[in-house]
Amino acid sequence: MSTPFTPGGDVDDDAAERIADRLAAHGLSVFVLGTTGETSSIPTSQRERVVNSALRAAAKRVPVYAGIGDNSLSDSISAGNRYLKLGAAAVVAHMPSYYPIQPEEMRSYFERLHEAVHGPLMLYNIPQTTRMSLPLDVVEQLSSLPRVVGFKDSENTPGRLEEVARRFGGRPRFSILMGTASQSLTAMRAGYDGVIPSSGNLVPELWERFWNHASAGEWAQAEELQRKLDAIGQVLQGSRGLGGYLAALKAALAAQGICDATVLPPLRPLSKQDREKVVAELKAIHVLGSCGAASPS
Repeated sequence: MSTPFTPGGDVDDDAAERIADRLAAHGLSVFVLGTTGETSSIPTSQRERVVNSALRAAAKRVPVYAGIGDNSLSDSISAGNRYLKLGAAAVVAHMPSYYPIQPEEMRSYFERLHEAVHGPLMLYNIPQTTRMSLPLDVVEQLSSLPRVVGFKDSENTPGRLEEVARRFGGRPRFSILMGTASQSLTAMRAGYDGVIPSSGNLVPELWERFWNHASAGEWAQAEELQRKLDAIGQVLQGSRGLGGYLAALKAALAAQGICDATVLPPLRPLSKQDREKVVAELKAIHVLGSCGAASPS
């Protein structure tokens, strides 16, 4: 879930509830305080507000997952236990990213986190931000821990998707989730349990339809939707990096009237010209209507 902010940079609680409510209304689980949520830029004092907003809006219709990735193990533990007490279904943690660490250090870090967080814990691999890959041998070791319930993988290395499915697919108490939206169809065909796409904030109705078709093995319909969703992703990405993509997503959500286009430093909002270009391109592929409303097509 994208985290909405006021123009002054505070968490916008009302807009956060709108986004979470829309996700839940389409049957989509809500994952707050992840990469799309700009979590590393949100003051620690305001992160719990995002969790509370999502829980209020979801109203137990769907699970709410909360990110606790931080360079401080103590802060991650403290956040994890608070969010679980509030009602989060699970907490999600990536590796600390300041120091380059080796596989044994990665394993030890997650073991200590698991020992101290008193509820379900999901592993999260995102080398685009941590600059390190969580080896699958380490994931294998960690998957045997009683409260480690799954693995979100946002690494797009050739062959990794298939290896994750081969090693971890079909386990009754360990879910594998694809974090790269363009790989969603391939992942579901390979046996993944779900996908975590940032464009779900913008077009939850399309991701609901994708999920329904993929879950039913209706691959032709799912493939058609994957092409549509890829086109949306290409508009948001363009030649931008990750920060520019998130700013473009916020601009699109602002065009829908969902939230303000504000992103937190070090990210910058799109220029007026670039924002207008994104909106025009989304309208051209029937994602935004003439008044900014989402189109179901």
